[in-house]
Order: sequence, then C-alpha cells, then structure tokens
Amino acid sequence: MKKILTISGSTKAVSTNALYITAISRLLGRDFEAINFSSIADIPHFNPDLDQENPPKAIEELRLVLQKADGIIISTPEYAMGLPGSLKNLLDWTVSSASFSGKPVLALVASTQGEKAYQSIIDILTVIEARVSPQLISFAKAKINNEAAITDDETLAALKSTVDSFVAIMKNG
Repeated sequence: MKKILTISGSTKAVSTNALYITAISRLLGRDFEAINFSSIADIPHFNPDLDQENPPKAIEELRLVLQKADGIIISTPEYAMGLPGSLKNLLDWTVSSASFSGKPVLALVASTQGEKAYQSIIDILTVIEARVSPQLISFAKAKINNEAAITDDETLAALKSTVDSFVAIMKNG
C-alpha cells in the first residue's frame, strides 16, 4: 500500500483545503493510505542557523514523514497574492535536506482566485526537484460541499485527471 502524506496550506481547523484533501484521498482508491500532516502551524520559523546536523525536533519529524511517503498531496489557499507563510516556511525547511527531491507531489491551489499561489507553488516545487502534478481550482469553496463531495462536474473531471497523473508518476517511479 502506497503512503501519501497530505499537507493543508491552511492553518484553519476546518478549511476548504482540508475538504479537497479528503475528496482527493477518496479518488485515490484502496491502494493508498493518506496520512495527514496536521502540525503545519507547529513548524518553527525557518532559520538557516538551526538547519544544521541537529535541527529542531519538529523539523526532524517533518523530514522523517516526508522520507517515508511515496507521494505528497498539498492543498493550499492563496493569501495576499501568494502562498500562505506557514506553507512556504515548511517548504523552506526541506531545501537543504532535499526531502521533496524526486517525490511525486499533487499540488492543488483551492482558493477564490489562486493564480499567483499556483505559479508560486509550481516554481518552488520545481526548484526543490519534486515531480509536480498541479491543479488550480478558482472559486473553490463554491465547488465542494461540507461532506467533501465536489459538486462541480468540470472541476471533478479535471481533478480526476490530475489524480490519475499523480498516481501514474508514483507507479512508474
């Protein structure tokens, strides 16, 4: 069974992005186990001086779960025309460890607009050598219900296609 680490770029307890992660997890099927990384808000501020042999415990744990994951799903909103600071901070901590290098990543930006965050996450994940399957869902809140069912047929079809691409990357190594 393939292990998929899911990361929400939102720190809200209940968010549209968490709903999309649930919806994507259902689309993956039985051959995949989704493991939620729920402590994005607990990641310390990136400091290169601390990114040495003994990084903070939260960073050691992050790197370990990333290492064990066969793939990663990130669903994030756009804040102030970019990625939320907490998600960018998490990604910054992975640069020196190459934790994303070669990893398949389904990168979803589910927001009101999202174009700036979408381009930003593609650029960042490309620089850190992830194998990116990106998707932008504008006006995301109107396309999913509180039970994590995608209510817009076009969005569902596009997301299924992105999930299929992500799964193919994982299966083909």
